[in-house]
Amino acid sequence: MQPRLRAMGTKQRSPVPRRALEAIRAFGGHSVVVTPDLRVVYQSSEADALPIVVGQVLTHPKLVQLARTAWRQGQAIVHHQKFTDLGPIEQAEVSATKLAGRCVLLTVTDLTATMRIEQVRHDLISNIGHELRTPVAAVQVIAETLDVAKDDPVAVERFSGRLKVEAERMGRLIEDILALAVAQDRNTERFTLVDLAEVVAEACRHEATRAQSEDITVDVIGATGPVEVMGDPSALVTAVDNLLDNAVSYSSRGSRVEVSLTVDQALGQGAIAVADFGIGIDPRDQVRIFERFYRSDRARSRRTGGTGLGLAIVKNVALGHGGTVSVRSRPGVGSTFIVTLPLATAEPDRPVAAPQTPEATV
Repeated sequence: MQPRLRAMGTKQRSPVPRRALEAIRAFGGHSVVVTPDLRVVYQSSEADALPIVVGQVLTHPKLVQLARTAWRQGQAIVHHQKFTDLGPIEQAEVSATKLAGRCVLLTVTDLTATMRIEQVRHDLISNIGHELRTPVAAVQVIAETLDVAKDDPVAVERFSGRLKVEAERMGRLIEDILALAVAQDRNTERFTLVDLAEVVAEACRHEATRAQSEDITVDVIGATGPVEVMGDPSALVTAVDNLLDNAVSYSSRGSRVEVSLTVDQALGQGAIAVADFGIGIDPRDQVRIFERFYRSDRARSRRTGGTGLGLAIVKNVALGHGGTVSVRSRPGVGSTFIVTLPLATAEPDRPVAAPQTPEATV
């Protein structure tokens, strides 16, 4: 749809100066030009989609007020506004400029996506600060206690152990933050041909010692390879490693964790599923567990040293590889997390289908 100049009659001079109109059209975006009585004489195609004009009259209250102020003051006005009635635009920069004493140009610059990103960054920094505050405070207290108890070997040994635990907690948090940054980067330059069977094997090796210490058996079933995808091998191992770590953390001693690798040539996808038979996840938590720093069981997370970033890393790795991650879980029965990825042999435009009947999918 082309931007249009409203019909003014053949004998009436257009209130929009020709050069100004050319500049407005070149600028594009959500642009509207109105006369002092709020009659619309120009409206861009982008602005057509906004609920701001009825007939040929500007009716949106905030824009009406801005147009009248600009006309009265005769100078450009720029406001940052929040909207609940401007279609998909929730936040915008709105400017109003008087043109040659005849009309007012209104432009709406959509800032919704930008502001959402800024909010995500703000929340992430705030959460990181909150998560670091606890171990840092603990390290400070332990250090002060060690100074007081330096002549007591038993106390020194006990508090040195606690100091090591808190230092390891901070180290895990920093490692997970860096891993999340890599997962969110979506840089395909690191992609190479990766065998998912090798990814699963490597992740299982990483978790073997911890699983054995908890008397938990890790069984690998299904395809043994090659199941090839284009991806970042380190990121994929990290994702599966996090799923295994999560499964072991939420399983009871003496139970088992099952890792399966399957291929669907018809859909052009491979799937890695990690299942535990532990406490399961409440349905209310399933829609949020892939959020950064969200923990459905904070007490258990503190005991196991979880940072609350593991599943967020899994989600971003899956999405960054053109795949999906989903969870099926029932409280008291266990949970299954499934990562699907497009095979390297799949057609580039073929969509990656999510597993059937997931309770929560990203």
